[in-house]
Amino acid sequence: MLKQDEGAKGAQASIGRALAVIPLSPNQWTVLSVLIAIGAGISIAATQDLFLGLALFALAGLCDIIDGAVARARGEASALGGFIDGVADRFVEGIFLLSLMFVPLPQVLVEAKIWLALTIFLGTCMPSFVRAYADHKGVISREKALALGGVCERSERLLILILGLGAGLALGMEYLIYALAAVCFLSAVTIIQRILGVLAAQPNVKA
Repeated sequence: MLKQDEGAKGAQASIGRALAVIPLSPNQWTVLSVLIAIGAGISIAATQDLFLGLALFALAGLCDIIDGAVARARGEASALGGFIDGVADRFVEGIFLLSLMFVPLPQVLVEAKIWLALTIFLGTCMPSFVRAYADHKGVISREKALALGGVCERSERLLILILGLGAGLALGMEYLIYALAAVCFLSAVTIIQRILGVLAAQPNVKA
């Protein structure tokens, strides 16, 4: 795992150095990712062009990687940039999921919109909220809050969703619903893991 993490960081560093010459600031890369996501959402919601939408969302995800890589390559990483990046990430993910509500999707146990709403709540909102609220209330330190992990964080969540949409386009949209259900389950596990992590950090509370 460590070698994989080091390899990923090395690849991002190479990307950052290669693209640092482009006259776009890290924050501008971040804004670009949101604009591309809006275009992707329109492609899916208005024109039902799922192939173009998937390609544009993948491009938005690439811009999300580039902004941080460029910031580190230029020595411009900052707390404000991290804040803007985090807010933009949630917008991109929300646009992706909301756009799918305009697509006729098959019912698996419940209506597809229920799975989408649960994914937004359990995946996009709650894991970040648990971490931020624990830090806000001061029940754990900021460092410990940032260290709260889980089996399905944002990168894993988006990977499952993108793969699910790709499989849906190739094999049948039921596979997208299966991906949404998997994200809901794994995100719920992540929420529990983070809550237990907060409780375990308290001196007189047994998790």
